[in-house]
Amino acid sequence: MKLGQWIGLGILIGLAAACVQPSQVVQGTVINYQADAKTLVVKDEKPPHAELTLSLESAEIGAEPSAGDVVRVAYRDQQGKLTALRVMNLTRQKELSGSGGH
Repeated sequence: MKLGQWIGLGILIGLAAACVQPSQVVQGTVINYQADAKTLVVKDEKPPHAELTLSLESAEIGAEPSAGDVVRVAYRDQQGKLTALRVMNLTRQKELSGSGGH
């Protein structure tokens, strides 16, 4: 390949990567968690306190959430379906860090 073709290919790859939608983040209280259905319902702590139903099909999950736990979720809106990327359970994290582990 000529140098110009490599540069063009690099530009195309860069543009394609830039088109990837950045993740969004929600923090709130777990309303419902269904491990078998791989879904999580979170009530956003920010007004208007919307309830978001998130798919956990390919999410990284720290400590398993329970109703009432406070979680922070990074997710993407993929054509109207909210797909979680990472779930951090802030309630369980506080419990673990308060246990004298460090």
